[in-house]
Amino acid sequence: MKNSRFFIASVLTALGLAFGGCATPSNPQAMSVQKIELAKKHAASLSLNVTGGSETNSAGASKISNADFTTALKSSIENSQLFAKLLDAGSSDYHLEVMIARLDQPMMGFNMTVTLETNWTLSRKSDGTVVWQKAIPSTFTAKAGEAFAGVTRLRLANEGAARTNIEQAIKEISALNL
Repeated sequence: MKNSRFFIASVLTALGLAFGGCATPSNPQAMSVQKIELAKKHAASLSLNVTGGSETNSAGASKISNADFTTALKSSIENSQLFAKLLDAGSSDYHLEVMIARLDQPMMGFNMTVTLETNWTLSRKSDGTVVWQKAIPSTFTAKAGEAFAGVTRLRLANEGAARTNIEQAIKEISALNL
C-alpha cells in the first residue's frame, strides 16, 4: 500500500514536471521572417505601432507582447526590404497599425496549436487615407517531439503563429500599388 502511494506520487510529480514549468515570453527573433519572396518593394518610408498584446506571467501561459511583436515585425520588414526605410514616427510616408485581436491557446496537450488573429491597417500619412486593411488569422502547431515541456511547446506555437501572420501580411502589402 505504501509502495503504491509512492509510485502514484512519483508519477504525478513526473507529469507535473513534464507538462509544467515557468512560462517564458515569445522570442522576437523566432517570430521574425528571415526570407520572403515579395511581389515588389516600396521606395517609401514606414512607421508602425502594435497594440493588443499581453505580457507573459511566469506562472501563466506564454503570451506575445506588443514590444516583442513590434521587434519581430521591424526585423521582418528590414530582412525583406519591403519598405526603403523604417522610422519611429513622425515624417514617414506610411503608417502601419497592427492590433493583436485574438490569441487562442490550448490549456495542455502533446501537440499544441495556437491561433493568432491580427488586424492590419496601412495608411498614407500625408492625408490619412487607409490604403489597405485586413484581419489576418494564422495557426501553428508545435509537436510533442519539438520540446519536452508543455510551456515550451506553447511558446513555440505562439512564435510560429506570429511568424506565419507577419509573413502573410508582408506578402499582401508587397502586392499593393503604393
